[in-house]
Amino acid sequence: MDNNKHDAQSPESQATPVLDPSVNTDDAASQTQASEPQVNQLEDKAVKPADTKPQASKPESTQSARQVVQVNRSSWAIRFGVLLALGLTVCTIGGGYLLYQQMQQQLQLQETKNLALQDQLQQALLAPNQRIAQLEQQQLSNTKTFQELAKLATDQSQLQDRLNKLAQRSPTHWMASEAEYLVNMAGRKLWLEKDPRTATDLLKSADETIAAMNNPALLPIRKALAKDIAATTNIKSADIEGSVLAIDALIDQLDKLPLNRADADASAPEDTAISGDLNDWQSNLSKTWKALTQDFITIRHRTADAPALLAPEQQWYLVENVRHKLLQSQLALYRYDRAAYHQSLMMARQWIQTYFDVQAHPTSEAIAEIDKLATLELDPITLKSFAAKPLLLQLTSYGELTSSEEPQL
Repeated sequence: MDNNKHDAQSPESQATPVLDPSVNTDDAASQTQASEPQVNQLEDKAVKPADTKPQASKPESTQSARQVVQVNRSSWAIRFGVLLALGLTVCTIGGGYLLYQQMQQQLQLQETKNLALQDQLQQALLAPNQRIAQLEQQQLSNTKTFQELAKLATDQSQLQDRLNKLAQRSPTHWMASEAEYLVNMAGRKLWLEKDPRTATDLLKSADETIAAMNNPALLPIRKALAKDIAATTNIKSADIEGSVLAIDALIDQLDKLPLNRADADASAPEDTAISGDLNDWQSNLSKTWKALTQDFITIRHRTADAPALLAPEQQWYLVENVRHKLLQSQLALYRYDRAAYHQSLMMARQWIQTYFDVQAHPTSEAIAEIDKLATLELDPITLKSFAAKPLLLQLTSYGELTSSEEPQL
């Protein structure tokens, strides 16, 4: 730039214009093209020998022209480089963006493929898992079947052993079944019907049946039967059926019992005839007064407290209450409940004695029957089972006694 300033003072610089920085690039380019013929002319003149004095300044103008050409060329190179850099940058950015879009698309495709592969893998693993579960269930069922088969085989072997033992029985095996039946009947008579006497007779019949088998190996059964017979014999027997029937007869007689009335016995009729003697005027006056007042006022005298009279509805409720207490005593008999039995009988006796005529013969008989029934003793049965029953069960099931242990009473 300094060289350009110095050259501008020379005559050649005045003839040749210098590019102003403020001038547009297109104007500079046109000026450069216009100055090129001048530069060529100057170069041609510089080649010729300088004969005169004005030709001494030609080298300086040529040098300045060359500098201008170099500046123009360097500016074009810079512009071209900048444009090229901008183009390359734009191309690089566009290529990078396109490459990014392609990579995103590839990533999406890869993710889609991965999801599809995962689904296929899960579907592929689902079938083996189901097959494994089916095999496990089948294995469990096979195990249960094997256990059931083993149990069936054991049961079959036991049944076969029992059949073999039954085949080897003596012809009197039916007698063991009869003895077992008699023992079962004795238990029903004792615990259901509360009849120890009949139970003892049945146990004795079972002992006779076992004795008739004439088998020394059955002595433990006879020993157990002897203990059972002794236990049932010690139980005091009560006539439950007879007592129940007596209470039924007493219930049927309740409607025939007379009630206790508050009326006193009628006194002897007095002599109300008037005598014809004038001396008896006082008695005649008294008899006349009594005859007049007898139809209006009645006075009776009692020396004891009399209960109040009962209305017909109260009488019906009284009879039903007594009947209910007698029925409760029957139920207590069947249950072998001694306390409830005596309490029900005493309550019925008290009501009969209070509200019925005790002087009447049916009432006195009813009270006497209740007193007789109250003397019935009901002892609880402490025996829970028969010792001979499990032994007889072994004999009927296996044909022989499998154990020598005697059951405890």
